[in-house]
Amino acid sequence: MKNVIGITLLFGTIAMFVWNSVPRLMSDVWHARDFVPAQSYKITNYECTNWNLFMFNDCAVTFVSLQSRESRQITDWRFGRAPSDPVQLLQRRDDVSSVTTDVSLWTLWNRVLVALTLVGFGAVLAIALIANAFKVEDVPVGAPSSEPALEPIGRSTFGKRQA
Repeated sequence: MKNVIGITLLFGTIAMFVWNSVPRLMSDVWHARDFVPAQSYKITNYECTNWNLFMFNDCAVTFVSLQSRESRQITDWRFGRAPSDPVQLLQRRDDVSSVTTDVSLWTLWNRVLVALTLVGFGAVLAIALIANAFKVEDVPVGAPSSEPALEPIGRSTFGKRQA
């Protein structure tokens, strides 16, 4: 039961990452050249955290709309250490609601690699679990196992001469 809970949590984490990150990531890939400095938004907080010393980092940018005063946050996950450069908020020319940062665009392929790694890990885990389930189901009930059969215990012949 612990394994089922652990696997469910793992797949849930991967699904949450995909749900929250991939649409913005794909928008950044498709429209990377369309971003200009943001005039409609202002950064209120920028915070990066290194995980596992240098393996991963996540940077969260909180910003507010100058018209509606609505606050939003975007988060990027990357391999390596967190960037220490100052960040500039960017918006798309044609769609001012689409917002990213210059650091997000500089590290775009690193972010894509993190997403592909997580999705690939989830796919390999799913394939391994499915293969394991089929392996267990293929063995018919009552079939001999792969362990050697025990020999019947007979009389000891130690010390007796053969005639």
